[in-house]
Amino acid sequence: MRVSPVVRLSAAIAAFLTPADTLHAAPPAAVVAATTPPSTQWIVHEVIPGERLGDVADRYAVSTASIVRWNRIDPKRVSDSAGQRLRIQTQLPDRQRDKLSYIVRAGDSWARIAHRYDVNAETLEKIWNPGVTALKPGDHVLIWVEPGVVPKEDPPEITVADLVVPVPTGGVSCGWPNSGRLLNGVLIPENTKLYTLRNIDHGYGSTHAIEVMQRGLAAFRLKTKYAGEILIWDMSRERGGRFGPHHSHCSGRDVDIALPLKPGLSQETPRANDAVDWEATWHLVKAFIETGEVKYIFLSRSRQAAVYKVAEAEGTTPEQLDEYIQFPRREKYGIVRHSPGHNSHLHVRFGCGPNEEDCKE
Repeated sequence: MRVSPVVRLSAAIAAFLTPADTLHAAPPAAVVAATTPPSTQWIVHEVIPGERLGDVADRYAVSTASIVRWNRIDPKRVSDSAGQRLRIQTQLPDRQRDKLSYIVRAGDSWARIAHRYDVNAETLEKIWNPGVTALKPGDHVLIWVEPGVVPKEDPPEITVADLVVPVPTGGVSCGWPNSGRLLNGVLIPENTKLYTLRNIDHGYGSTHAIEVMQRGLAAFRLKTKYAGEILIWDMSRERGGRFGPHHSHCSGRDVDIALPLKPGLSQETPRANDAVDWEATWHLVKAFIETGEVKYIFLSRSRQAAVYKVAEAEGTTPEQLDEYIQFPRREKYGIVRHSPGHNSHLHVRFGCGPNEEDCKE
């Protein structure tokens, strides 16, 4: 066939403009990668506690149906047994987690250990270590960690000081709780990490009492990890003095705190026995007592019985129970004392501050 002179000229120009060593060069690596299917390999994966077939499939980018087929598992009787060995054909490397026996340190918690190894705290506690009821230094707990994981630094430890907010100075309690007054009354500062103030008009107190109240609540939160709302009902008016229906609350040292509720209940829930979190209530009482700045906590006798029961079950000594709680006695002993009408709240009375010369106890 005869070739046109124009075509011959075009070919010559193209050859001149294109370097000879590139005419037959291999295609770029990206093109090869896009057209060459990745190689696969067979691996054996051992199922860990709590791991489902779907989790394993996601881990190796394969389908659950394929795992069932490769391992001849009856589709009607699929199990996720820990220790089960599964053959998997995958394009990914072996991603079996490493099993670690961790020795518990002083100050460890499930959340702290989980943070350190980047695992789920609930899985760590309830699925991997269901037989461990409390963490004690020297105990061994099992953790399944990602290959090559490097433990993280512990998060900074939260202290009582981290949870309290500054309280204005100058608020001074004068006289008796049931007949005194409040000089330069301080409004309880907003601190949603610890509490919610119900009534601003009745939310004033002495600087000392509010500081101690915050320290007690902060210690309670840190000890129990209680996440429910703590509602402060009444403390005092700005200048103190009587206001109904209270017979005290006159000098900025008495505060009413609603009994803690079980998780999921709103503050509108009546505080019947089965609605109150009695374990949290006991620890709240104990946290206030341990400040060393509380004179009395008023609570009706029937409610004291529930607090006493929890305290006794947690190993509080008979001597401490006698010191802390009036129940079952009827005589006026103990820090927690009976007072009619205190069924839904704790009435906490703080002592006088170091610079409150006119304060009376």
